[in-house]
Amino acid sequence: FQGFYYLFTHPFPRKRDPFSPFLMNTTRTRRWLLLLASILLAALLIFLFLPRNKGAFRAIPAQTALLLECKGLLRAKLLTEKSSNPEFKSFFQNPLATQCFEDAEAAFQLLKHDPQVLRAFAQNKALAAFSMHPADQFKALLVLELDEDFNLEKCLKTNQLTPKYFPHQFHGNDIFNVHLSKTEQLEVAISGRLLLFSRRATLIEDALAQLENARNWWSDRPYITDLPEAPIRLHLRPAALAEQWRGQMSDRWRGLPDLLARNVEWAGIAWDRKILKTLIETKGFLSRQDVWGETLNASIFDVLPDNTAFLARAGLRNIPDFFWQIGDGRASDFEQYILPWVGKEAAIAVTEPLSPELSGDRLLFLAVRDSAEALQKLRAYGKSRGLLPGASGQYQMFEVLGFQNSGLLKPLLGDDEAFRNPACALVGNFAVFAPDRSSLEIVLDKYLVSQTLAAHTDFLQMQQKNESEGSVSMVLNSAYLPSLLQNIFSETSDNVGLPNSLISLSLQPVLGKKTDLKWANQTLTQAPAQTDILWKSVFENPVATRPYFFEQADNQSVVLAQDLKQKLYCLNAENGASLWTRPLPKPIRSEIRLINFYGNGTHCYTFSTATHLYILDEKGRDVEGYPYQLLAPATNGATVVDFDKSTHFNYFVACENGKIYGFGHQGKPLDGWNGLDSKGSVKQPILHFQHKGKDYLAVLTDSGLLSVFGRDGALRFDPVQLGEEGELFASPMQVDLNAAAPRIYVGSTTGNIYTCDLQGKASGKKAGSPGASIAFGQISGDARYESAVFSGNVLTLSAADKALAKSIKRGSFPTKNPQLFFPADQKLGMVEPRTRRIWLLNSKGEFAPGFPLGGNTVFQLGQLNGVNMLVVGNGNGVLAYRMR
Repeated sequence: FQGFYYLFTHPFPRKRDPFSPFLMNTTRTRRWLLLLASILLAALLIFLFLPRNKGAFRAIPAQTALLLECKGLLRAKLLTEKSSNPEFKSFFQNPLATQCFEDAEAAFQLLKHDPQVLRAFAQNKALAAFSMHPADQFKALLVLELDEDFNLEKCLKTNQLTPKYFPHQFHGNDIFNVHLSKTEQLEVAISGRLLLFSRRATLIEDALAQLENARNWWSDRPYITDLPEAPIRLHLRPAALAEQWRGQMSDRWRGLPDLLARNVEWAGIAWDRKILKTLIETKGFLSRQDVWGETLNASIFDVLPDNTAFLARAGLRNIPDFFWQIGDGRASDFEQYILPWVGKEAAIAVTEPLSPELSGDRLLFLAVRDSAEALQKLRAYGKSRGLLPGASGQYQMFEVLGFQNSGLLKPLLGDDEAFRNPACALVGNFAVFAPDRSSLEIVLDKYLVSQTLAAHTDFLQMQQKNESEGSVSMVLNSAYLPSLLQNIFSETSDNVGLPNSLISLSLQPVLGKKTDLKWANQTLTQAPAQTDILWKSVFENPVATRPYFFEQADNQSVVLAQDLKQKLYCLNAENGASLWTRPLPKPIRSEIRLINFYGNGTHCYTFSTATHLYILDEKGRDVEGYPYQLLAPATNGATVVDFDKSTHFNYFVACENGKIYGFGHQGKPLDGWNGLDSKGSVKQPILHFQHKGKDYLAVLTDSGLLSVFGRDGALRFDPVQLGEEGELFASPMQVDLNAAAPRIYVGSTTGNIYTCDLQGKASGKKAGSPGASIAFGQISGDARYESAVFSGNVLTLSAADKALAKSIKRGSFPTKNPQLFFPADQKLGMVEPRTRRIWLLNSKGEFAPGFPLGGNTVFQLGQLNGVNMLVVGNGNGVLAYRMR
């Protein structure tokens, strides 16, 4: 303003002299520069002190995290109710939107007798602001634009809903507390042509205080006007959201809201019932997409497993700039061992959430520009920083590298405890990094059998809806969203307001910091696979025993198995995480049993080796007095018996000295069992059963001599010789107590089946050729036992009548000499260790859907948290499959 005054009060010089042109030009230049500076200063003052937007946005407090904008509240509610789009209909039925519309309905019923208010509710702009702070209990501040000045007090006096309203002052403004009922209240205020209402007076006060400020974060957003007009628009302020959510998240994920806030200033969504239009105001790393970004391709979907819950990926043109922007890309290990071969894409994926805080469910994918160089560099890093012997080596056709140091990935993952010892393999055109070898092997298994997103029908249909890919994209499977949120937030609800669908997002820069966000979604219609891998746990050495699955309703369910180096592993049955390990001096020879050793509900595990009987507590520690050393090396596994169901456990075992021993707690010999003569080598476990109140303990030698004892060690009948001389018996005995005459069954290596009743009467029948696999169990649905015989590539199931010849099913199978067993009633299991395949058959001899599966041990069926599971050993680990 002083510049204007000077120009009009000081005329240009009139006197001419030799220097006057120069002086005149200099003076004019200075005056014009001063004029220009004055104009710029005036513009700046106007910008700073005069609000650009006098509408409803001026009333929105800066701490608002989520803003719902409606062009007519009544119209918006009607549109959401009539929408045929299930995703958005369900979203507006969530508690947040429901509460908003309920508050609007209360204000509408209170003030609808005024024609101006009625018109405004029908067609004017309305804003619902949510701070998302727990203290606000998701209550909204609602702002409604009116066409004219409005006398609120006069309108309240003439309302027909309630006479109870009480004003109080805030900064010279009246706020009316309206009692709608004994339990419901509404706060209402007016500022100019803005009608404010809320369930909380503090939210009204925040809005009135905001209106006193010249500047407002919400009204200053440059791209809100670029968002298309629509009946419903949604706005997000990530920085405010981060302030509210940070404290509600688990420790590992507390930085996630801040990561979003550092890269997105504002996001807006416009919905006109048919299409969505989304704009983002980027900052930080995302604002430089035009520098480092590259259009993405679809090759990663050939590698990503079909149970991917979330994917975030970026295409790279300027590779060094990307990594230096996203993290500390100048770390020496990263520069030396990653940058020389990394290609034009990087991605983070989360698979089906099964582990606490997603510790084992995350994967890092880096595109490979030169696979030979990548492998050479990764090997060099392992040699320099150390490889984990148990986690490194060949798996199928892949070389797996397990690292002792996580510094290689620190620029991307920071100090992530889950990736303390990452495992890596080159798959397709990508280097895949996982928290451990077991997680990586699941990716490899799914890749080998084409259980990937590229083979997922619903995903392919969603991809057809996608417009051209940007340089940053995300994919979400909302079926996993409740589980994701439960792992990320300390407290959350299963109701997230989205149906099961695949959602794809793609960021495409427009100009400056303005970015388009393209949406595509596909409702999940493809039936889930009948079987899929739930988790995989890798051991240091091959699995030696079958996995034992113990369902514990009141405690943590676990899986126990021993490897070839005699280490016993206890795994969490929910995710395969190791709970404890216990080195043992000898291989386990018996079944592992879960017992109530103390009689107080405390679980213990009991088993035997060749030299000792063990009882371990839930932490893998020895129970006092154990392990108990056997009197001689055992030839079979100990049999555990609780005769009277009194938790007084007894143990029976055959030894190399030709004796059979029975003892109770702390090795106390049982009466009659202090060294019975076994009359031969006994390698099969002693069979115990009860019939008509009597106990039977059956002992079978390798040569087929069957002896059956009572509890007191006395013979029930004279020993019976089964089979002919030279015939061997390697299969465990079974007993059928529900046959017309209860009997003991056993198969020989020559393909014969022998039975013996409880009076000692024995008989035999040819069932298959020498080397046939034989098993006995219940499969037809009644209480009797059946036989299963695999001989000459033919499986025969026979009913357990006297003739043992009633054929149920015959068929050929693509395997030879599998091991047969009955994992459950009406189920037959087959294992072919050489080809690492397992089968499950029903009572009709038909394969269960999804089989064969990978595995090379006897497997066990069970249920955990409503999920049907199968656990099996396979090479160096244990696999848990889901069965639908």
